[in-house]
Amino acid sequence: MNTLARRAAVVTAALGAAIGMTVSTASAGTATTWTVTPSGAYTAHADFPTLEVPLASLECESSDVKAGVLQASSSTGNSIGSINDIIFTNCTVGGIPFDVTMKTKPWLINVVQPNASNSNWVDGTVSSISAHISGIGCSADFTGKVYGHYQNNTGDLVIDGSGADLVASNASCLGLINNGDVASFNASYHVAVTSTGTAPVITTP
Repeated sequence: MNTLARRAAVVTAALGAAIGMTVSTASAGTATTWTVTPSGAYTAHADFPTLEVPLASLECESSDVKAGVLQASSSTGNSIGSINDIIFTNCTVGGIPFDVTMKTKPWLINVVQPNASNSNWVDGTVSSISAHISGIGCSADFTGKVYGHYQNNTGDLVIDGSGADLVASNASCLGLINNGDVASFNASYHVAVTSTGTAPVITTP
């Protein structure tokens, strides 16, 4: 190989290496990073949330996240928010009063992907749920995960009743709620960041 050819080969190799490094760096930089603006402590309110199993429906007048935290960013979207204290008010099953309490805390808010049908929404889950319900002659635990989306344009976290990952256990409820029953939870929580009183916006590049 003559000198000119050798120099051309070296330049070509160097250019290829540089391009390869650039591509690798860019590829590494495209990892999804979710951001929440503003972030920090928040509260949330829902009217008329419901929890349904095949033979019974728990209906509440309202529910409030009294204490929670939203992270400023997350490289994966997992645990981008927490629910540290949530209450359910005036809940009934067939007109009979029921109490709903958190068994363990926190529950975790996770974002998964942009919503396929609405550019203002992001899909997500609430996981690590562990709740206890009790009324006259009836009690049960519910553990698992629920699905839904967050609406950036309205500030609403919508739990849509889909999925089969919220399940009853330790049930003693005259056959109305049974171990292994899959529960469908429906609610729309309006979120407000404590420091600003405004709803957050959740985005990804």
